[in-house]
Amino acid sequence: MVQRGYVKCPSCGKLYQLKVQLDRNIKIFEWPISFECVDCGDNLTYTYSPRGLSPKEFKFVPSPQDPPITTVAYSSTLPITGDVYMKDLDYAQSMIFSSQFLNLSFRSPFSVEEIHKYDLFITRMQDGMLPYRGVLKALLPILKKGKVDAFSKKMATLFNEKKYKPLGSAQDMYDSYFELLKGVYLHIAPNRYLEECHTSFVKPLEDLINNSTVDEVRAIKAKLDASGLISVWYKEESLPYLAEAINNIQKIVPSMIYACAGIKDVEGKDDLKIVTIGCDDATDLYKNGYEVLAHGLKILVGLNNLRENGDIDVFSNPGLGDVDTITKFARKAAGKMIEHLEGNIPFMNYLDGSLNNKIRNAASHSGGIYYNVQTQHIECYYDATDDSKVYETTLMSVCRLCHVLLLHLLEVTLLARKIVEKAK
Repeated sequence: MVQRGYVKCPSCGKLYQLKVQLDRNIKIFEWPISFECVDCGDNLTYTYSPRGLSPKEFKFVPSPQDPPITTVAYSSTLPITGDVYMKDLDYAQSMIFSSQFLNLSFRSPFSVEEIHKYDLFITRMQDGMLPYRGVLKALLPILKKGKVDAFSKKMATLFNEKKYKPLGSAQDMYDSYFELLKGVYLHIAPNRYLEECHTSFVKPLEDLINNSTVDEVRAIKAKLDASGLISVWYKEESLPYLAEAINNIQKIVPSMIYACAGIKDVEGKDDLKIVTIGCDDATDLYKNGYEVLAHGLKILVGLNNLRENGDIDVFSNPGLGDVDTITKFARKAAGKMIEHLEGNIPFMNYLDGSLNNKIRNAASHSGGIYYNVQTQHIECYYDATDDSKVYETTLMSVCRLCHVLLLHLLEVTLLARKIVEKAK
């Protein structure tokens, strides 16, 4: 079922029709709607919740005398096909309803079976994670303070448990927090990703830690800590980023269909749109996550070196001649790290473009991103000294990378704590 809503840009008065797909999620949670005005460039942000569309002061009632109304289709969980995104329609055309589910079935790279599997994935996320997406952010300040009793009470309140058993120690508190992290990971990682990426790459690294002696893990930790304590990395960088990103996970949900279908190259796949997040928010989410993952990349690389070559300092097909230890690797700039790893095809396949230095560089300097709101195409001017160097992508592609980056960051964070705990 589709419901129409009409809004007016508060800055220039441009009229928009929002065609909202009323799936089962839309009236359970509060969902973001975000796009830029095609006339003035203002960032238009709304929410749709059980109370309907808000803020209500921007709503209006159309009439046949109105000029063509720009239609923006919206779904909280599905990509939007190009034929119903930013299209100027007259009054009669704007009255026609269309289902995003049907549009996606007929005009997308996804089969009906893949869309069905995605629907099951969304149902699992809706039941097990979305209601609690703010829990990690709410608990993190107390975790940092180390207040066990307050943490216990807060967690009981967040999960609506009137009776609860207080945690006994700071160790229990951290164990509980990381169990929540693991639960989030299992809910935002589609089965196909778990069966392919996790099983082939991450699980062998987990097994390596589990099968090593305490002294061997202490040696691993000492090597990794030489360029900065991995415990400080996850406490000061990774956990804050993850808490904030997961609190706003609904903004990138429509892009998760690609991981469900095993599609990695978004560009050229019928150029699907996303209307739950704007370009600035998406590139900021990506840029900030990139920095955190780059700082923890040594953990993945070191463990993988050990698995592939039996030595944490020995790289497979290294790209830089001056990097012969994991410590030297960790002290390189992120772009140089990736250059050093490019010869290791299995590792680069696992990363799946999640550390794209060109997008990160463009997002990091003023004027580096040019965004076309009507096509959702992005031009990334990644070299501040040379405007001829441009990397082209799309908003949907950046959101897909944010999802992959988030999965990798959860994996590295869980691996890092496994090392720290076993090394005690």
